[in-house]
Amino acid sequence: MEEYSQMKLAEKTRQLKAQEEEINALIVQRLLNDRKLDEKAREGVRVGEYLLFKQFGEESYKDLIKKESQKKRTMGEMEGERENLIGFMKERKMLERLKEKKFEKFSYQVSRLDQKHMNEIAIRQHHAPSKEDLS
Repeated sequence: MEEYSQMKLAEKTRQLKAQEEEINALIVQRLLNDRKLDEKAREGVRVGEYLLFKQFGEESYKDLIKKESQKKRTMGEMEGERENLIGFMKERKMLERLKEKKFEKFSYQVSRLDQKHMNEIAIRQHHAPSKEDLS
């Protein structure tokens, strides 16, 4: 699940980068349009051509607002994926710690059991009659 979340976050990052590139390209296009309109205005421009430039400016502005909104949505989705990933990482760490504690407890129990067996062997050897005592 953690890998899936990482993949989704990477995909959202690529998507965000593409959106930023589209926004930058649109901004450049709008700036070029404004410069061209300024040049034409100095030279004298026909009304129809002027209206065409203005219409392009308005439509590209609406498109820019739409792209910015999509970018914000993508950033929100990225933040959600980031939070999911952090949650998965915290859960994995917690499970690893739990696994370590269980292993430590198991090792301690095995050690105690070994010590108990060693003590029993020592007690048997100490209390067992020797060959000299039997003769």
